[in-house]
Amino acid sequence: MELNKIKCESCHHVNPSGTQLCQSCGKMINKDYDKKKIKDLMRYDGSAIRSKTRSKSIFDKIWIFFTSIKVGVSIILIITIASSIGTILPQEYFIPVGADPQQYYTENYGTIGRIFIELGFHNLYSSWWFILLMGMLALSLIAASIDRGIPLFKSLKNQRAKKHSSFYRRQRLNLHQENTENSKNVIDGLKSKGYKVKKDQNHYLLEKGKLSRWGPYINHTGLIILLFGSMLRFFPGMYVDELIHILEGETVQLPVEEGQYYIKNNQFIVDIYDEEDGSVLADALQSTNETVVSNYQTDFTFYENQNMDVIGATPDLQKIDDYSVRVNHPYRFDQYEIYQASYDNSQMKSMTFQLENSNDEVVGKPFTIELENPKKTYDIGDGIEISMRAYAPDFLEIDENGTLISQTPIATNPAFVFEVSNGESNELSLIQIMNSTNITEDNEYNVKFVENENHWATVLTLKKDLTMPFIATGFVIFLIGLFIGSYINHRRIWINTEDGFSISAHTNKNYFGLKKDIDPILEENGYSSILDRDDLEKNEDVNTGEEK
Repeated sequence: MELNKIKCESCHHVNPSGTQLCQSCGKMINKDYDKKKIKDLMRYDGSAIRSKTRSKSIFDKIWIFFTSIKVGVSIILIITIASSIGTILPQEYFIPVGADPQQYYTENYGTIGRIFIELGFHNLYSSWWFILLMGMLALSLIAASIDRGIPLFKSLKNQRAKKHSSFYRRQRLNLHQENTENSKNVIDGLKSKGYKVKKDQNHYLLEKGKLSRWGPYINHTGLIILLFGSMLRFFPGMYVDELIHILEGETVQLPVEEGQYYIKNNQFIVDIYDEEDGSVLADALQSTNETVVSNYQTDFTFYENQNMDVIGATPDLQKIDDYSVRVNHPYRFDQYEIYQASYDNSQMKSMTFQLENSNDEVVGKPFTIELENPKKTYDIGDGIEISMRAYAPDFLEIDENGTLISQTPIATNPAFVFEVSNGESNELSLIQIMNSTNITEDNEYNVKFVENENHWATVLTLKKDLTMPFIATGFVIFLIGLFIGSYINHRRIWINTEDGFSISAHTNKNYFGLKKDIDPILEENGYSSILDRDDLEKNEDVNTGEEK
């Protein structure tokens, strides 16, 4: 549906629907408009904004929704609140490696932790609704920029020097005097201050700092690019941030394309600050009696799989490099980086037991069970043999058939059923950490836990970030827009010498600075200082005792 156009009664110029000031002469053509909102009018020189003129179709209503400043601010407020809630407890990425999120949050934070994880705040920044909010914010910025940017572009491009006399009177800074002799000198003086001049007969437009009007839109562009870069992190191949848990001596496949790369943990090293080195830090450590780690380091071998293109083939690993990765000293390959993140020694490697009789006397010699590949029988001497009848690396419960149920295959909470045989009788015992239960009655022997040895495992972080150039570019553009919008002023001065000397001026900010540009030149050429309508209104209020 074609919108009604508006014809100016003064200059007969035909303006688009919704226009407030004639695009040709600057006369106000909407008599119902609040004349006190002159600053709002001059923002787009009275040009029509689409969201203010169309509201019939569904598309128009969607457009109005996303161009609304209130909607944009509301989305930012929701994102801010959600992000704040997400910082109350650590995100899942920062909880201990291998921990069950539901159990970890419930055990450590109680009801708050359970609610936190049920609402999805433990993976806030990758949740679908948070990504949706980011997308809505980007759409709001794009729609608002187009809705207001196009009228701004048109108004700045089509500015005319010739303006109606009512336009001069409406401006905050204005002056009219009969003398026109030195008008050319005034124009030349303003040109010397960097103003560009546009002339139409006896009408002049002097302008500088037009770039200032584009500051907010440059901000929007930077934010849109930044949001786009952030959302790209959820596209496959653009962003990788994975933890890799590797035991000493273990070789694992890196989570990269098609199993191309492998890494072997040759050795994990933890260095502790020495209190005897005589440094200032050593003195501080002695006073606190705390152990402080000076270095985490993983010595590894990096391999490439030569059979990656052969489906089902055994990996053919070719050594590429040996490297020692330390904190803040990553290993780089292709577009990836491997960082030293942490370590883990919670997984048991072996457990040592000894047998005692009913008088708590040690019988035979201690025996050690290698938990990754335990033996079935152990001869401890004195004619006694111990057999391992059942084993659960991470004990959960005993089922109704008497079988030990393991929660995971990792040895973090081992449980055993031992059979002790001395050639005459057999006894069964259930052994757990810090607990021993006789299965047969009146056992003569007890299997006692002595000590354990834990695995040292390194925790590495594999990173790939192809979104950072977008995020960095968006941030730089945002700062540029912020600088332009904050420190550059768009100043326009209109001069008319047809019927005396008329001058008016407008700026998007800092009228004081604009007045300082104009007054010295006017006074040098015999004119009065330009009048500030706001100052006059304030003085009138003071004289009449009224409040605005």
